[in-house]
This record gives sequence, structure tokens and C-alpha cells, in this order.
Amino acid sequence: MARRTPNIVLDTTLKQRDRLGFKDFVLKVNTDTFIFSFAPDEIEVNDDIYFKLYLRNKRLVIDILVVDDITDYIDIYLYGVKQPQNRYSVSQVGNDIIVDFTADITRLPKEVSASDFEIKGKIAEVV
Repeated sequence: MARRTPNIVLDTTLKQRDRLGFKDFVLKVNTDTFIFSFAPDEIEVNDDIYFKLYLRNKRLVIDILVVDDITDYIDIYLYGVKQPQNRYSVSQVGNDIIVDFTADITRLPKEVSASDFEIKGKIAEVV
């Protein structure tokens, strides 16, 4: 999968000595270039409390930036609220990414659907 060209309007940001404008420009490039958003393909509820999310035919893009923990590559959102990284673990098994929650994250787990989750990060489709 080739990297997309960022869709960012330059305006006068790079023509002036504007630190705040430059910082905003760098954040837009990072966000637009490296972060992709997916909904889980499947979810499970274990022990009526803990969620397990599956992203099928996806892989983490870890060849560009190396970090200590695989959870640093993704962020999990439930109903638009970012979940703390200490509440889940991430593993890559074959062509699937599996997220296991280790904490209770909602009051009514049986009413949560896959579309209520959003997974953002350095994720690419396996072709």
C-alpha cells in the first residue's frame, strides 16, 4: 500500500516565521499521513465484561517507526471517548489485529456493537 499524499493547504504557514502555524502544519501532516481509522470487523464479550476486538486482514505499519510497545501504534475509542492504553493489550496474529480489554469499560456491554468502537492508528490493509 503506497502512502497517500497529505491533503493540506499550505497558505502562508511556511512563508512566515510563525511557530504556532508551523506546529499546526506538522501536526496536520502527521495526522493526515500516518493515522487510519477502522471499525472492528468482529467483537466478543468475555465473562460479560471484557471486550475482544478483531480487525481482519489488517496489519500494523511498524517498519517506519519502532517503539517499545505495540499498543503505541493504535488508539481505541468507544462512543468517541479515547480509552487509556492500560485498559487493553494488542497482538497481531497472522493477518489479524486482536485487541483484548483487561478492564471493564462500559456499564452495559451487551448493548455495545462493533460500530460503537473506532480504532485509529498505523494500520494498513493486507493485500
